Amino acid sequence: MNPIARIFDRLLGILKWPIAIVALILVPGLVYALFLVIRGIAAAPGTCVPFLLGAATYSILWLGLGSRRIGFWTTLEHELTHALFAWATFHPVVGFGASLRGGGHIRYVGRGNWLIAIAPYFFPTLTLLVIVVLSWLPPRHLAIGAFVLGCAVAHHVFSTWSETHRHQSDLREVGWLFSWLFLPSVNAFVLGIILAYAAGTRSLTAHLSHVKGPSLAFFHLLVKLLPG
Repeated sequence: MNPIARIFDRLLGILKWPIAIVALILVPGLVYALFLVIRGIAAAPGTCVPFLLGAATYSILWLGLGSRRIGFWTTLEHELTHALFAWATFHPVVGFGASLRGGGHIRYVGRGNWLIAIAPYFFPTLTLLVIVVLSWLPPRHLAIGAFVLGCAVAHHVFSTWSETHRHQSDLREVGWLFSWLFLPSVNAFVLGIILAYAAGTRSLTAHLSHVKGPSLAFFHLLVKLLPG
């Protein structure tokens, strides 16, 4: 096993619950920042019409055909996300598969870590690929790109929702308590950043500026609730 991978696994193991606590504290601020982005889009939808049309089209497709009809692509992205985070933490991937029936698997060298297991439940692999392509598109094709981005974001929302349930072995592996502490915060962050990008607000600093107030107030509330 790669010694660097072993270091990553141990470090992530040490940081697991501190990260969960920080994620819990940040939930109010990140949800508030996400709300502000959604409110801004609702107040001026004309600024991102192709994106909204793409999201609506995919939503109708998902609800009309059912998630099983497009389960292969969901499974493929799911397993690919596992693989990306395995590579990112220096675990060589030695097996990968996704079937038309919705089943998939990944095998990698080493014990692994909780980040590899939980990554598909917050990381929008397909959406980020679309954003990378968008950065290279000439201006005349940006409307089409925004439509595709809307489809990708809707796919991320629906697939994450459908995959996050009590029978998921990945979530049982990392623990349900940790999942409930970590996932709401990180999903609010990811979705807020993506929607801000789609709406033309490219500044991460501007988006995160709305997080501090609500999260700090929630932190003070938690401190007051502690015994002693």
